[in-house]
Amino acid sequence: MVLDLHFIRHGRTTAPRGALLGTTEVPLSKKGRLQCTRLGARLPKDVPCVCSPMLRTTQTQEELTKQGVVSSVIFDDRLREIDFGRWEMKTFTELIKEGADISAWQEYYHFCFPGGESIADFVTRLQTLADDWRHQAEKDKDRQLLIVSHGGVIRTMLCLLLGIDHKNYLLFDIGYGSWTTVSLHSQGGVLTGLNR
Repeated sequence: MVLDLHFIRHGRTTAPRGALLGTTEVPLSKKGRLQCTRLGARLPKDVPCVCSPMLRTTQTQEELTKQGVVSSVIFDDRLREIDFGRWEMKTFTELIKEGADISAWQEYYHFCFPGGESIADFVTRLQTLADDWRHQAEKDKDRQLLIVSHGGVIRTMLCLLLGIDHKNYLLFDIGYGSWTTVSLHSQGGVLTGLNR
């Protein structure tokens, strides 16, 4: 049996370009809404959806629902973006000027954003969801699921589902308002579409 997981990254937001955007609630920009409209025209219709409860993802899901893509929606906190803590809404240039130890991020497995979430906690949170989907793929008939979430979540999920070490999450460039598909089988995941 196959579970096709259609990962949708939310559209562009009103946040400053280059800023680390995790738990801050920001709406979609006009361009972001247009990205969702264009994407919705290409997506399969009448698909159940699991969505991050954050504003930018719920607005994306609402746009897709208007186009008949979403048949039903469940909000799951595990799909929230990582909490960047005191680095939230700052660019790397700003962090360097403030003297932040950005190089500490290279110790990926042991890193925790100052005042925010650790990489270990973030990955553990996502692993529970990946495990849930693996169980569904083993027992359910062939079906599809739409997942509306964030860049960091989708990159990390791709690693977890494809058997790639999650420290390599930056191998995947996930654009705003894009669609990526993993077909999940009992033997593992197959990347069948990236950044469409």
